[in-house]
Amino acid sequence: MSDRTWLLISAVAVIGAVLASQAMAGDASESLKVTVAHGKFAHRSWSLAVRGRRHQRCYYLSLTGRSSSTGTATCRSDRHRPPLWSRLVGIGDLNDSATVELNVTRNRVRSMRLRIGHPKSDRPSEWIHVRNRRITRAQAHKAGVRRNFRFKVLHSRGLLCVRKVVLFDRNGERIERYRVPCEF
Repeated sequence: MSDRTWLLISAVAVIGAVLASQAMAGDASESLKVTVAHGKFAHRSWSLAVRGRRHQRCYYLSLTGRSSSTGTATCRSDRHRPPLWSRLVGIGDLNDSATVELNVTRNRVRSMRLRIGHPKSDRPSEWIHVRNRRITRAQAHKAGVRRNFRFKVLHSRGLLCVRKVVLFDRNGERIERYRVPCEF
């Protein structure tokens, strides 16, 4: 073979190696699933993790009990602001003796008053006041997501559903009020 052929083959091999290393680096730099909240109640534990993927923010909610474990995930666009309030995902254990639910708001919403219902139970509906949380800059960077949302994970013994929502800003002024269908 001539020197030109060897030079051409070497150049193609170098270009292939560079492209392969870039592809591997792209996979290695993909975001991680980061646990941003967790808690315990009624001999169960729950956790919420967030991960960015292809301009989406994915939420992973799990509930673990003594004899069972359930989890679910959902993804939303990370390019646009979330709605003022959204019930993204909720899960219960096998015999509906415990429920966790993820509520997401915009950064503007600092707290919420929620009318909580307990379907399939004699417990009356009740109003609760909750403060929303925001993920830290380090968590957002590690997960590869924007910090354009706040969240709250609600938990309850038995089934839980949100019937009414009142949103407040950081000054305590009411932003919006919703009546929502009870989903369980």
